[in-house]
Amino acid sequence: MKIYFVTTNKHKFSEVSHLLKDYSFELEQLDVEYDENHDLGMEEISKRAAKQLADELNKPIVLEDTGLFFEAYKGFPGPLPKFVIKTLNFKGIFKLLDGESRKAYFQTIAAFCMPGKEPIVFEGKMKGAITEYIHDKDKDEMPYDKIFIP
Repeated sequence: MKIYFVTTNKHKFSEVSHLLKDYSFELEQLDVEYDENHDLGMEEISKRAAKQLADELNKPIVLEDTGLFFEAYKGFPGPLPKFVIKTLNFKGIFKLLDGESRKAYFQTIAAFCMPGKEPIVFEGKMKGAITEYIHDKDKDEMPYDKIFIP
């Protein structure tokens, strides 16, 4: 069975492909964007998008939405880590956390949906901390992997 993983992020696709390599289905990347109304929360965003795309494309869809949460700032950056890293860069994040708790966690919501069915949702959380320096500055990886220690 082929399952289509909806993401524009090559790093995300690579990580998920590696995690699922021992299972008996083929994973293919679908590089498409979908509506993310962040007022709804990550779970609802994922459920709605998976349902809509599975029905529109008539394909089994999996997608995931990840948020990063700083203990010092309730709900921030939340489901907008890409926007925050592009806007503030590492320097701005370090400045924002200067003198504050550096504890943080990633929360991931994955949604799987077959056409004509309701989505199934999975949730994971990884606790850790934001470093005070950048690891592997030139390495081609997810940006937050350079400053987050599980």
